[in-house]
Amino acid sequence: MKRLLVTRLALRDFRNIQSLAIEPAPRFNVIAGDNGQGKTSLLEALYCLATSRSFRTDRLKELRRDGAEFARVDAELIEDGLARSQRVTVSDAGRAVFCDEQRAERLADYAVRTPMVVFHPGDLDLTMGGAIKRRDLLDRVGLFSDPAAADDRSRYRLALKERQKVLEVRGERAPELDAYEQLIARHGARLGQIRARAAQALAREAEPGFRQLVVSELGFSMRYRPGGDLDEARFREELAARRGSDRRRHTATFGPHKDDLELSLDGRPARKHASQGQHRILTLTLKLAELAAIREARGAHPILLLDDVSSELDPTRIGAVFGFLSSSASQVFVTTTRPELFQTPGAAGSDRRDYVLSAGALRGDPEGAREASERSSNAP
Repeated sequence: MKRLLVTRLALRDFRNIQSLAIEPAPRFNVIAGDNGQGKTSLLEALYCLATSRSFRTDRLKELRRDGAEFARVDAELIEDGLARSQRVTVSDAGRAVFCDEQRAERLADYAVRTPMVVFHPGDLDLTMGGAIKRRDLLDRVGLFSDPAAADDRSRYRLALKERQKVLEVRGERAPELDAYEQLIARHGARLGQIRARAAQALAREAEPGFRQLVVSELGFSMRYRPGGDLDEARFREELAARRGSDRRRHTATFGPHKDDLELSLDGRPARKHASQGQHRILTLTLKLAELAAIREARGAHPILLLDDVSSELDPTRIGAVFGFLSSSASQVFVTTTRPELFQTPGAAGSDRRDYVLSAGALRGDPEGAREASERSSNAP
């Protein structure tokens, strides 16, 4: 299994961070500081670098510091002993991503180069909220086993939208419906197959992982519930049969946009019956399962980002998490207001690095900020 490490990270005009550079430790990186000082922004920058997305907002322009022309994140990495670089910029013109100074043409290909998993407080929606977050989880895992999944999803969504428009404007006998339904069935069935495999990979890791995090004999299970059909021919037949109801309801009632990943505790739906504490453990279970599933699919240890985990878990659970991580080879970045909770016994001194952020800058480290400015160019 390949080792993947960020060896240098530089931010410029990202959120409240004007300029910052660090050289992370290969195992544990603990970023401490009061709330609102930029800790989460540093993790968000890492995630944006790896995926071209944010885990906090869909509006990427929000990533730019107030008054800045663009936000920029640069990183130097080593994978299996080979060095490479990546860069992402966000401006009014949109986002641009680069690998070894060459602009990447396809975001889906770029997104699987540096596998990264993040756990943050908003992730509680994974188990407490609607199905969309769980579908996104399946798609993140599925992308690493089949990068064409992103293309299937976008083509499915476009064809579904056009079919609905034709249904409502021209009716159920419109001749072009056959062509749209053929596309929907083809890409929808493939998307369902990819998600089914992703759910199996997650379940293999999540069910034993849950038992490591809880002290009771509470039973946990997860099951993929398809909203469509995994067989293309049956999928197409069902679409044709539902034309009338889909026209009346102004929405498609069949397909992977209705998929869900059902989580159960002792045979009861976790979304309705789990306590707040159980939801935290379930969410963490899914994130650690995501880490393991992507590791197997990608053949490399993903980088793990843990944002403010000390506010979401008690010290016992935090200890269990770090016990899990100690047996893993993943590079870890943790933000916290309570660094004393994160004990890493047995780790060599060079394996851990601690940082303190204040007002978007490393406390007592003006050289790091100046270095980031000097080594980043003035153009995105």
